[in-house]
Parts: sequence; structure tokens; C-alpha cells
Amino acid sequence: MNIILDASPLGIGFYHRKAQTGVSRVAEELLKGLWQASDIDLSLAASTHLPETMRYVRQAFNGSMPPFVNTAGGRLSARLENALLGPFEAGSLPSKAIRQVAYRTRKAFNREQGRFRVTQFPEGAIYHSPFFSIPKSVRQIPTVQTIHDLIPILHPEWFPAGEQTVRQVIEALPPTAWVTTVSQATKDDFCQYTGFDPARVVPIHLAASPTLFHPVADEVQKQAIRQQYGIGETPYLLSLATFEPRKNTDHLIRCFVKLAKSGEIPADVKLVLVGTKGWKFDRIVDELSRHDTLRSRLVVTGFVPDEHLAPLYAGALGFVYPSLYEGFGLPPLEAMQCGLPVIVSDIPASAEVVGDAAIRVPPTDVNALCQAMLTLIQSSSLRANLSAKAIARASQFSWAKFIQRHIELYKTIAEQA
Repeated sequence: MNIILDASPLGIGFYHRKAQTGVSRVAEELLKGLWQASDIDLSLAASTHLPETMRYVRQAFNGSMPPFVNTAGGRLSARLENALLGPFEAGSLPSKAIRQVAYRTRKAFNREQGRFRVTQFPEGAIYHSPFFSIPKSVRQIPTVQTIHDLIPILHPEWFPAGEQTVRQVIEALPPTAWVTTVSQATKDDFCQYTGFDPARVVPIHLAASPTLFHPVADEVQKQAIRQQYGIGETPYLLSLATFEPRKNTDHLIRCFVKLAKSGEIPADVKLVLVGTKGWKFDRIVDELSRHDTLRSRLVVTGFVPDEHLAPLYAGALGFVYPSLYEGFGLPPLEAMQCGLPVIVSDIPASAEVVGDAAIRVPPTDVNALCQAMLTLIQSSSLRANLSAKAIARASQFSWAKFIQRHIELYKTIAEQA
């Protein structure tokens, strides 16, 4: 089967490592899995950021790699830009300057690189976009669109006013398209909001990378990570999320502070917050600033690369994720795969992921979250029990299953074409 995958989310992350979010991880796993599948002939598209996407793919494959289906002019322009960028580090000033000049030149001459001619596509091709809108020029062939969540539409108060990506994706969706969602919860939201035919919407669960997320028994490695991020030798609870209203981090801080001030938890237990600044980050800063006397027990690491996360997860007493809304929610699954006891909000997507292998609490209930953290900190037997359950539950999710479900969907589409 000829599959064309829009790889542009990976191009965006090539120069902006902090933009490598869950969407990037999904696109990367899909790209690698389809490339390795014996019954798939894979081509790539870049509906945006073609030079960056081509450079990412060249580096990721380091040799033989899938061809791009963008127009010949677009590919030539992208190769020229990358040739100029080649001698420079991705984040260097010369690199930024060249990219800025190239962008302005394209804009001035109206030369968009994300263009396609369907007549030049492989025969019987299926076009799959794992994030961005399906381009108008390819809607005449079978298409698949991945929907990660409808949060900006259902809860616009959690996003900047200009955030329209999900709405644009839905508006561009032809009625003949197929849709994959990352959870049953997201399928339910999508079908209810759009009225789209549920028979054409297939939920396919995500997974956590086994090479990145696994139990770590090496105490030296865990100690080194604790020192690197200013945690020290004391026990800690861990949370990982972009610092934005939807992730409910200010609620978590208030609950931890309440426990700390009450003296119900040991005086050396810390709360470690991993993540990058998001919209309305000032809410988190304000919450932290209210508790100067406990500031040493609130550790904010900022961005942590994937390769450091497993020992950071494994060294914690537990993982706390009080998000108000999720399409899937990868961090709890990653934590569980590392053998970490987990506390999550009792919202549909999170419940779908963790099952009965985690403590679930109402997302805004202060007493419930405080009690969950207190119990977890105090009970080593509970932590051991939840750790075993977490590993067993996480084993039900895999990228191999994720890829196979997609291939099965492509076969269904090809048979009906």
C-alpha cells in the first residue's frame, strides 16, 4: 500500500526542541513504524516547514529514507536552503538569520513550499495527516486525519484567542475522510461536536517508548539526575506538564503546600515540577511566589530531555497529574511504564489510560488530592502495589499495536477505494 504521511510536525521540532510535544512523538513513531512495515510503501509530505522536515528526515534516517511528494520546485528550494544551513548548528545565530531571510523571500514571492500535485503521487496513495489540516489539493484521494483532542474548541478559555488549529483541521475535513483519535474519549468528543459518521472514526491508543521509559534500578544514575536538576537526596513527588491552565499545576502546588504546612508529610519531601512555559505561565509563578517559606521544597526544573526522564521518574515516590482535560495524556503512561505509582484526575481520557492501576481523584477536589498524596507518601506497601499494577497496565500499550492498527485501517480504506 502506498501511504503518504505528513511529517511536518517533526520539522517544526527540529529547530525548536521544546516544541517536541506528544504530537511530535506520535508522528515520529508513526513514521518509523510505517517505514519498517513490509506491506507499506511510504512517502512523506510536508504541508508546512518543508526544509526543516527534510533536514529532520535526513538526520533521522542517516541514509536510505522515504521520498517527499512535495512539488519539484518546493523540494529544490528546500534543498538549497538546507545546503546554506548545513555548516551551522541548528540553534546558532547564522542558522536563524538564514532561515529568516529564506522565510521572508518565500513570503515576498508567494512561493509556498507545502504544495502538491496529486497526479504525481504514487498510484492508489492514501494521505495521512497526524496533526495539520488535510490540504485542499489532496482531498480528492483517500485521506486520514488524526485528531488528538478538541480541547481548544470545548474549552477555549484555556488557550490564547488565536489558537485555531483544531477548528481549521475540522473545517478542512472532507466527509469522505477517515479519522483516527488517540482515545475513545476523544472519539466521543469529536463525533458529538461534529456529527461525523462514527463508523469512519477509529480510536487508536498511543504508547510510551520502551527505550526511553523503563524502570531504572541504577542508583548512581538516579542520583546524578537528581543532582543535575537541583533535587538533592531527599524524596520527591514528580509532575510533568506544560505550565498552562489546563494542566492544573497551580492546584497541585496549593495542595502540596497545604500538606507541607500541616506537617502531615515529612519535612524533607519535595514537589518537582518538570515542564516548559505555556500560556498564562504567570499563574504558576504567582502560586510559587506566595510560598517563599516553602520555596526550597518546590523544585521547577524547566525542560528536561527525554533521555533524562526515566531516572527522574524512577527516583520519585510517585507521579501526580491533576490535568483538567486530556485527549490521551502520555506522561502518566510513561510514568507507569517506569514503575512509578501514579495519581491522576478522574477524567475520561486519563481513566481510559490508567484503568485501576492508579489513584484517580476529581480534578478540582483539594481534599481528595491532598489525601491521595498523603497516603502515597506514607504507605510503602501502597507504592509497591501501585508500581506493580502500573507496569502491568502499561504493558497493554505498545507502538507495535499502534502501527498495526493503522495498517489495518489503511487496508480497509484501500479495499473500499
